[in-house]
Amino acid sequence: MSEINKVQSSGTLQLINGKKYRGHLEADENGAAFYTKGNPEPVAQWHYARMNRMDNIRRGGTTSQITVILKDDTRYVLELAQGLKLYNHMDKNWADKPVTPRTRGDELRRLAELRGEKIQTPKKHLITRRHPNRSIGGDIGIYLLLIIFAVAMVFPVVFLIGSALKPLNELFRFPPPIWPQNPTLDNFSDLFVTMGQSFVPFSRYLVNTVFITAVGTFGHLVIASMAAFVLAKYEFPGGKAFFAVVTTCLMFSGYVTGIPNYLIMSKLGMVDTYWALILPAFAAPIGLFLMKQFMEGLPTALIEAATIDGASRFRVFWSIVMPNVKPAWLTMIIFSVQGLWNNSAATVIYSEAKKTLVYALTQIQAGGIARTGQMAAAQVIIIAVPILIFVFSQSQILETMASSGIKD
Repeated sequence: MSEINKVQSSGTLQLINGKKYRGHLEADENGAAFYTKGNPEPVAQWHYARMNRMDNIRRGGTTSQITVILKDDTRYVLELAQGLKLYNHMDKNWADKPVTPRTRGDELRRLAELRGEKIQTPKKHLITRRHPNRSIGGDIGIYLLLIIFAVAMVFPVVFLIGSALKPLNELFRFPPPIWPQNPTLDNFSDLFVTMGQSFVPFSRYLVNTVFITAVGTFGHLVIASMAAFVLAKYEFPGGKAFFAVVTTCLMFSGYVTGIPNYLIMSKLGMVDTYWALILPAFAAPIGLFLMKQFMEGLPTALIEAATIDGASRFRVFWSIVMPNVKPAWLTMIIFSVQGLWNNSAATVIYSEAKKTLVYALTQIQAGGIARTGQMAAAQVIIIAVPILIFVFSQSQILETMASSGIKD
């Protein structure tokens, strides 16, 4: 490379198989090459004649992400400290790059800039309408309907939190107020005092629930995802029949399968153990069904490209498939956590030291009218964890899959 026209910047290089290298990119008038520290041979190298497309995303400051796609579909993703500088240099020397179509408005704007005329930018409105062909009355009606549904959904949660903060004299008032006039945390303190009087510490119930929920959710995620990957992307005898059985299992609730689960756990000698709750969670059909439906929308070309690059099946599953179906497995985690966290396990766990938090809190609720405030506080604790998990992961659940715009 010519030392005069050479531009370089430090950063990272990521290949399509997920491998990352740290080093620096050098570019001159002929092409570019990425070198790792202490290695004279480049990890990746290309000439501008081989380039098919090049994209640039500014990360903030001078840092940019540059994606280079060659004509043989080889892809390089670079995170560079001086990314814009490298991008402009390569774009300037890339003689046979595709012609960008320009509209008549773009050409008039370019000529106005050359003449030094002042260009008026269109005024941005504070509120932009997504459907300009719909009347304002239609917009108002839709928003009113959404507000009504939002209030109806959030009202039970607000009322429950308000009940947990009410003193006893406000709990029995009629009509019941939605929010307490004199909020207090006495219900929560009384709840912990009552729990502390049990011969099993409150922390023991909490540890049991966290352990069952974490192990059951992790096992469900791993087993359901691996099975869904095989069913969605590989054909084998009996695959369709197996998935039909899984779909049929979605019709049966936990109350229907309670007795068969108990008989199986009894034969395995797992009654009164944590596994009586964890193993059935591994086989929940909702996770397999959800993951398979998402993985079927993933382009097979991505998997074939990774396989051609030498990635193993497990590497394809872990580095290509799982990141692209992130909304699916986050949704599955919410379902699994909600089911395990709210499981009282009263029918399969008998030892008090192994019981869950929900069972202990329901026993407090059975204490009568005097424990009405504690019962409300216990319900807030029970619903808090699933709600918090959903709040922190909702952006990932609602986002579009990264491969939604790719056609197989």
